[in-house]
Amino acid sequence: MVFLYPNIMKLDFIPFQIGMHYENWEFDLEPEDSTETYDMFRYVKGDIKRVLGFEVVDVFLYFHLDVLFQVELFLEQGESQFEEFHEVKNGLSLRGRIEKQTKLIELTHCKEGIWREL
Repeated sequence: MVFLYPNIMKLDFIPFQIGMHYENWEFDLEPEDSTETYDMFRYVKGDIKRVLGFEVVDVFLYFHLDVLFQVELFLEQGESQFEEFHEVKNGLSLRGRIEKQTKLIELTHCKEGIWREL
């Protein structure tokens, strides 16, 4: 099997790094959900058009005490091939899967063990 996304854990295709603070994007976010343990925001700046060759549909950022702990990107698969994956490196996790209901590609980047499922 040939891996379609070599060196994906570099994550240089998104401007978000786990551990960064809310204030870095506060004017580019709209609130979506809030609980005792996290705040979820939609990233609305619109500057991220494509990731891994796929069109970006939505970006969600999750914060705990104003510190980013998870990023979710939803991508339009279209006619392109996508191979699901899950990688862990230096305590960070990156998972790519096809969301069953919407058929969108979901990329989730977070601290390993802090996964927040929708």
